[in-house]
Amino acid sequence: MSDDTKQKFVGHFTHDDGSHTPMTSEQAEALWQDIEKRLAERRERLPDEKVAIRAMFDAYDRLRELGWREAIYCPKDGTHFQVIENNSTGIFDCAYFGEWPDGHWITFDAHDAYPSSKPPALFRLYPEDQKKEDALKAARKAAYDKGET
Repeated sequence: MSDDTKQKFVGHFTHDDGSHTPMTSEQAEALWQDIEKRLAERRERLPDEKVAIRAMFDAYDRLRELGWREAIYCPKDGTHFQVIENNSTGIFDCAYFGEWPDGHWITFDAHDAYPSSKPPALFRLYPEDQKKEDALKAARKAAYDKGET
């Protein structure tokens, strides 16, 4: 293939501060080849909807086993917590503002905030807030067990 007809690969890296650095053609091509490889592996691992849905459900169950909960049960008082959002592989800081159920989740990432009226996939409290919630539950259980409710 001549240099005129060979596919040219271009791209840039985006840094945390929003700046960009150009990729070399070799870096861009390697990235493209990695994407193609991942697509082929995913098609083999998840060949149809049934298998893909099962994998999604297994991941959801496993995350719940790891302490994640449905986002509708998040604090509604502006307390910050962590979320996993659909269409993302990150864990983000989030808070719910407004009167339930008409308020909004605000997700924070670096220097940006993203409002949404749709719930994230899952949430979990930050460790210090989880300790407070666990202590409150234990106190309520102890009061119940004593017949003080």
